[in-house]
Amino acid sequence: MADERGTRPPITPDSGEENAEAPGEHVAEEVVEEAAKEAEHLLFTDMAQYMSQFARSFEASARRWELVVYPTMLAFVVLAAYGFFLIYKLTNDIGQIVGQMEAISVSMVNINKNFSSTTNNMNTVARNMVKMTSYMGQMSKDIKEQNAAMGAIVSNMRDMNQSIDSMSYTMYHMRYDTQTMGRNIENVSGPMRFMNNFMPW
Repeated sequence: MADERGTRPPITPDSGEENAEAPGEHVAEEVVEEAAKEAEHLLFTDMAQYMSQFARSFEASARRWELVVYPTMLAFVVLAAYGFFLIYKLTNDIGQIVGQMEAISVSMVNINKNFSSTTNNMNTVARNMVKMTSYMGQMSKDIKEQNAAMGAIVSNMRDMNQSIDSMSYTMYHMRYDTQTMGRNIENVSGPMRFMNNFMPW
């Protein structure tokens, strides 16, 4: 007994407490680990729920946005196509306007040339009108002289008419006298023929 006591190691209060506290600490660590795992599991579960709710809400909002965005995109495409068509038509119209403006410019050049020739012609007409004015003045003088000459001719014609009237009157009397002479000669011719019978020649 004495040897056994002598061979047993002495028990100190610190070593006993350590042996008694070691299993308790191990259990506490396991509890903490289990609590942490449960908390982590709960956290992951909550996060999964939150993520699923977020996905569902995002999907619902995406569907709502699809109802808005797709028609908007379609309207934008239609408006873009219509805008392109308008730009094409505007470009075509501008091209036609440019062509017409070129034709108008050519016509304006021709009109300017025609106006120049018309101006020259008007100057020629003006000069001719001046000449015609001088000619008309000379013609008016000549017409006045002709009127004066015609007046003299008219007076001479009146005198001639009077002379012709007097000649007609004289010729009438001469015809009457000639007829009288003819009757007288006929009256004389009878005795002359009678006397010719007695003449020897």
